[in-house]
Amino acid sequence: MKQFCILLAFCAVVGAAAGEFYRLDLNKLEPGTVLVQTDAAGKMRSLRPTWGMWPRTPDSVGAKVIERDGAKVLEIEKGFQVNSSEWNAGVSDAQQSVAYCRISFLLPELSGKGLAGTLRLQQVNNRTAAFIGFEPKGEMFDVLVSNGDGNGKVVWQKIGRVEPNKWFTVDVKMGFNSKTCDVALNGGEWQTGKKFRHASSWEGTMWARGLTARDYRYDIEANKIPVLVREIVFSSDPIGK
Repeated sequence: MKQFCILLAFCAVVGAAAGEFYRLDLNKLEPGTVLVQTDAAGKMRSLRPTWGMWPRTPDSVGAKVIERDGAKVLEIEKGFQVNSSEWNAGVSDAQQSVAYCRISFLLPELSGKGLAGTLRLQQVNNRTAAFIGFEPKGEMFDVLVSNGDGNGKVVWQKIGRVEPNKWFTVDVKMGFNSKTCDVALNGGEWQTGKKFRHASSWEGTMWARGLTARDYRYDIEANKIPVLVREIVFSSDPIGK
């Protein structure tokens, strides 16, 4: 197992598509590589300094690389939230008034009541833009987006349903001037004008005004089951067009 060696190609700013400024790249990591974990004292150790996890309980793995459906994917362990901030405010394509995000998920099994997992796109200090949740209902999961009061209140609205153990894609368009987002599931119809969860305290574009680099990140939480991820892309242009 290759753990905690610096691999510069792990996550990179790439130019494969117009406007694309971040893409998760796991190709050069061996299956079983741990991205972030804690030691016996609960101190966090990570493959790259831009990755973190919560809670920091002793001897826990937050996320690792596995093989699934012929590809290397990220497995976020049950009970943990992982976050990454792999780019900075100096990336010109990321300093636009609109940014696009695409993440592909797999939820391997149905869980009990409540959210099985979440996606947060946010600045530091827990200022959240888009907030997406996955909730088991019957034999499927409802995919939800928050459209609250802009001060942290969450009002969930369903954007569609997905089956357990099947890949699905969530697209998000973030409008930083309006402090709203549009969300689409599996390339379907866009649900538009959803207010940022913390619209009232959001600052600037992706990066808060006057703060340091790396103050924007994505958080993915696996509440009741592991959550698998095979694609994370950010772009200043529509993705896949």
